[in-house]
Amino acid sequence: MIHTSSFNHGRLSWRKQQGFSLIELVVVIIILGILAVVVAPKFIGLKSNAYASSMQGVAAAINSGKILVYSACVISAGCDETAPGTSNGLGNSIMVQGQSVTLAYGYPRHTSAGIVRMINIADNSGGGEFNITTYDVNNRSGLRIRPNADYAANKCEIRYSQPQAAGESPLVVVDIDEC
Repeated sequence: MIHTSSFNHGRLSWRKQQGFSLIELVVVIIILGILAVVVAPKFIGLKSNAYASSMQGVAAAINSGKILVYSACVISAGCDETAPGTSNGLGNSIMVQGQSVTLAYGYPRHTSAGIVRMINIADNSGGGEFNITTYDVNNRSGLRIRPNADYAANKCEIRYSQPQAAGESPLVVVDIDEC
């Protein structure tokens, strides 16, 4: 409580001030509202930018990983870069950093034992930071990688599809405009 002095008919008296006036409270609420309008969009944008940056990192890892694996397969005597991927996941593979990466035409397959293992990411069901699912569009199947957030298909994702023939490169589609 704040005590103030005032003159009351020539006498000095003390009166108690009970709190903030209505005008003071309204001014504080307006200032807080202005700050919220100015600052909130910046924080919302940071989350979106973080997801987009994370996905750019995954895309770079995929592009580097596929080239590294293909190069290792070409120079390895035990790897056949013309062999297709098998439906059971067995067949052509190469050891990368102590892990077997399954291949299709010398590139990582679009499976958890292929490109996912190569770039060392994990699905959210296994404690990872990404939603990893399969897709099939126009008779081309592949792997869809999204951040572990609420994004619909074709929004903030990377799609990887292994080659369908020898001499073909994997298809990598980066769609991060709507992160």
